[in-house]
Amino acid sequence: MSIKWKQIGGFAIAAFLFVAVQSQAAQEDRAAEGQKLYDDLCAICHTEKPAKMMGQPVDGLVAKMNKVKSLTPPPNEKVEQMQEALKPLSDQDLKDIAVYLNGLK
Repeated sequence: MSIKWKQIGGFAIAAFLFVAVQSQAAQEDRAAEGQKLYDDLCAICHTEKPAKMMGQPVDGLVAKMNKVKSLTPPPNEKVEQMQEALKPLSDQDLKDIAVYLNGLK
């Protein structure tokens, strides 16, 4: 009986590790997409490594981008430029940028 439980435990650990590795790979892909978008659209005005956004929670960063995206009318020219950059981006694009920024140290 204990051999069977050890086998089940071994399979469970292997399955957990497989899922964890797959999840990490997906996160790295999202961060790579986010870096490309950030470099192409955001780094023009923001620095390459924006200290205030580095390591921030993903949901908070997405919320801030969505807030800027929806300001009407934009309060100044910089916000208007950011809105133009954000306008064509999907929710997944915003999340990818946030994942990238979250991973910066």
